[in-house]
Amino acid sequence: MRPHDHMCWVFTGAREFAALAVPFLSEGAALGQRLMYVAENPDPEDMRPLAASGAAHALQITSIAEVYGADGIVDPVAQRSTYAAALADAVAHGYAGLRVAAENTSLVSDDERLKAWIRWEIIADRFIAENPITGLCAFDKEKVDTSRLRHLATPHPLSSASSPVPQFRLVSEAGVLCIEGQVDSFAVTQLWLALENLPARTQVLVDLATARLMSRGVLAGLGQLSDVGVHVTIRGEPVAIGELRRSLPRPIDRLVLQEV
Repeated sequence: MRPHDHMCWVFTGAREFAALAVPFLSEGAALGQRLMYVAENPDPEDMRPLAASGAAHALQITSIAEVYGADGIVDPVAQRSTYAAALADAVAHGYAGLRVAAENTSLVSDDERLKAWIRWEIIADRFIAENPITGLCAFDKEKVDTSRLRHLATPHPLSSASSPVPQFRLVSEAGVLCIEGQVDSFAVTQLWLALENLPARTQVLVDLATARLMSRGVLAGLGQLSDVGVHVTIRGEPVAIGELRRSLPRPIDRLVLQEV
């Protein structure tokens, strides 16, 4: 993984997370990044291989409570400030950026925590896309059910092979919110919710090379986004775009159908 990469990783048991984190963080050390290892009850012994490789000076070992708060309900705006400060401090000390391996299972243990966490992931993905950060968000499949793991993968551009494949993804790229996968009415609803947590004037891109509109109602839903001022671009091959254009009952100012 490299700066701006953001991955959802599903693992089994705390020992497996530690074993995963060591090579992930070692890779970051080789790139000149400051390293953060975040776990429920972090054991410094788990990171001993990093000390042996000479990377210990770049490593910060910290608990979930210290980074995300004792109650486990993440405040997305405050959390962005926390990581922005950590990144600024890393750069001030000569590091090329920040690399975070975080075991976040306890932060999605109920619906209230999950809702707050998804909001944070939307903000975090935008922050990572715009800054030299590499993020690995890890969840224990022994404690989180499959449907919740699939939902957690949605705001991540990358997933481990062990992660359930989400129906769709909502990811940031160059200031644009991209939706990929099977886009149905539920996906459009989640698109609305994601935009509520992103800066005003964030644009939406639907690239038909990676997204499939599941019904004409989806096109209407995207049109409603445009009607409230969101600039939406649907990009695809001429034949597909031509079919969509014929499906529109009326032109919509901020809905662009772009042939490529």
